Amino acid sequence: MSEDKDSLFKKLFYTGVGLTVSTKENIEKKVKELVDKNKITAEEGKKIVDEFITDFDKKKDDLEKELKDFVSKTAEKLKFVKKSDIDDLNKRLDEIESKIENLGTDKKE
Repeated sequence: MSEDKDSLFKKLFYTGVGLTVSTKENIEKKVKELVDKNKITAEEGKKIVDEFITDFDKKKDDLEKELKDFVSKTAEKLKFVKKSDIDDLNKRLDEIESKIENLGTDKKE
């Protein structure tokens, strides 16, 4: 179920990134219009866009952590089994099967 959780997280994250890219493009378009109309200088426009990108980068990490926590808590509430737990159980089962097989060969000798 961990793969499903990761997939959900990636979809949510990429949706957020897509919205941000769209927003960035809109900001750049509006800033260019302001520069073209001489409402602001090109330097001021660049500063606005750069500040938006910097702010997004700072918030992206926080958003990623919050989404991971949300997905983990939701999976826990729904009592999903983690892939690592299944892998651990399979490893233990393999070890037990190996011991049982060795017991059978020890008795024949």
